Amino acid sequence: MFENTAATDPAGFLAAVTEQLAKLTSELWHTGNDGFAGIAAAVDALAVQLDCARVGLVQEAQSRGVVAESPCVSSTDWLLAHSEHLEPADAARTVDVARLCVLPKNQVMAVAISGGTLTVRKAMTALRQLGQVEHALAPGKREEALASLTLMAQTGYDRHVVAVGRSLMALVGADRSLEDNETALRSLSSLKLCPLANGMVAVSGQLDPESGAVLSAALDPLSAPTPCEANGGRDPRQGDRRRADALVELCRRATAAGGSAPTTTKAQIVVTIGYDRLLGAVRGSGTTLAGQVLSPQAVRKLACDASIIPMVLGSESQPLDVGRTKRLVTPALLAALWARDKGCTFPGCGRPPQWTDAHHVKHWIDGGTTSLLNLALLCGYHHTFVHQRDLTATVTAHDVTWQT
Repeated sequence: MFENTAATDPAGFLAAVTEQLAKLTSELWHTGNDGFAGIAAAVDALAVQLDCARVGLVQEAQSRGVVAESPCVSSTDWLLAHSEHLEPADAARTVDVARLCVLPKNQVMAVAISGGTLTVRKAMTALRQLGQVEHALAPGKREEALASLTLMAQTGYDRHVVAVGRSLMALVGADRSLEDNETALRSLSSLKLCPLANGMVAVSGQLDPESGAVLSAALDPLSAPTPCEANGGRDPRQGDRRRADALVELCRRATAAGGSAPTTTKAQIVVTIGYDRLLGAVRGSGTTLAGQVLSPQAVRKLACDASIIPMVLGSESQPLDVGRTKRLVTPALLAALWARDKGCTFPGCGRPPQWTDAHHVKHWIDGGTTSLLNLALLCGYHHTFVHQRDLTATVTAHDVTWQT
């Protein structure tokens, strides 16, 4: 429909597409309920393509001298002058990616950008992570490292790209590079409390990886959604509101308890790490269930002064079964469930393990055992859903498949 227009007049092509897209919401009533997921996926793919197209536009404008001949002092200024809705930080990031993808050494990243499969934000995250370790890479290994980061940037979130970068730092960086990095980051930790004119208090700051892992472990179980019958079994509070409530509740418990604040099993820190790495015999790192990458030194420190559960893995990286006879799930068995299921196992649910309960697939009263092969993690909403509909699942040492 637009092929000839796109070839002869890209601006006209884009204007026509924009005009058609503007009609989308008013035409959704024609779509059956089963079609909305496909539309959401298509809109997401279009957003990524537009992000990458802007990079290509900047590269072409630079190579033809369009930017140099304009009154703008830089490519970022030129882009902002013709993109009234673009934030300066996003424009600068786009120009940086355009410049870096021209370099032959970043060919893997350039291919992903030209193919429209990678957002500018995650591309820049991947390149920054590579910049921290490339000086320590063996000859010929840089492309391999960039390929790993690019793949994660295409398929995961920003935090997953950072985790890959920190893992690379631990494996290929200089001796104790991850530990040194954590020490440097620790000096940047800060917390600000600013009273606002309306009586609220603004809270802002940043924490080093180790401190972030401790805070996350304490907040996650308290910020789990609370089912509400009046709202269809869902918690009406948004995630940021739940985390705020959790932080206040944590402080209330600590002040009420004096010197012995109560803890719960769900507030444990679970770290997966190889035994030899924990001993410091080889390079490597540990990973929390939230994906935070910690140095062996940080893990050893947490093991001394925090409630930490080391995860023992089998030969195929599956958590080992640690209990069959008790009705209630032990802390060690719950930790194994967290490591295997990574969160609520119901299809399409992404709630983290700290927000879930251990569900007996075959109920204890019906002869079901309290073991990894008869347990599955479910959030509060889907736990109720499964019981109401008497659903069952197939459980293996590696995953859970619900029969819906």
